[in-house]
Amino acid sequence: MTRTPERTAPESRGPLVSRRLRWGLLAALGFVIVPLVYAVAVLTPVGQRVEDAALGGVRESDLFGSDTALNVISVPVILLLVVVIAAVAFARRRLAVGLGAGVVVLASAATSTLVKRIAERPEIAQSETPNSYPSGHATIALAALFAVLLVTPRRWRPVVTIVGAAYAVFVANQTVVYGWHRVSDIVGACAIALFWLGLVRAVGPRVDRGGRGDRDGRRGPRRLVTALLLVATGVGLLVGVVAVVAGLAGVADLHDAVLVAGRMASSVSVLAVVTVVWLADGLHHAAQTDERALPPRR
Repeated sequence: MTRTPERTAPESRGPLVSRRLRWGLLAALGFVIVPLVYAVAVLTPVGQRVEDAALGGVRESDLFGSDTALNVISVPVILLLVVVIAAVAFARRRLAVGLGAGVVVLASAATSTLVKRIAERPEIAQSETPNSYPSGHATIALAALFAVLLVTPRRWRPVVTIVGAAYAVFVANQTVVYGWHRVSDIVGACAIALFWLGLVRAVGPRVDRGGRGDRDGRRGPRRLVTALLLVATGVGLLVGVVAVVAGLAGVADLHDAVLVAGRMASSVSVLAVVTVVWLADGLHHAAQTDERALPPRR
């Protein structure tokens, strides 16, 4: 009796260490960024003055007149998201991956809440505003995107990434425009979500195992998403720099310029993390079956 060779995905043939090491390094990066940003932006007079300058530019007549995007993020919605993730994972027979996705959402939210409670904001720069580090809204928005990507088939990840990144950027902008959060709060939120995603993908189950749902499909959409993320990040960074220069040169109102720079910095933080995750996910493909392992055609 002749045994038919199994179809094997390139990821399963490749070294497992490289995949786990890659995501482990991203988890370590997120772990380091959280206390580092807190020390620089919250515990130093310069950091507090710079960030409070952006809060000084907040006005009631700012761009976003509705906080609907922020109100969407609530405990019932988070629990509903976990249920949806579990349902998708069950349908794809990836219960372990679904469990990991749930950990990313719940652990990120819990970590953000814990850090905010234990992190104090000393009054060292005539700042009487309470501590807001990190942003729980931005944490959940990014963690939700990363969790959904874990259970989403690879061919649909370009669409999910663009939609999720746009929403996360919108949430980050609203929190800054309303004066709810500072730029460091958004950076800390990004780091927390990155930490838990990296940890789950480093020690958790393999997300793409070479099945039909693990194939990339056409390369065009992935290349388009990569280009959009890189261009959006670059444009946001450029606009922020121009705003600061214009404000310091007296061409624009300094408070307005600093607020624009803060919004751009928040957006760039979100886009940079999403871009890093997107590129890391694309480095190991389970897109094609191993043709050499297939039986010869008759």
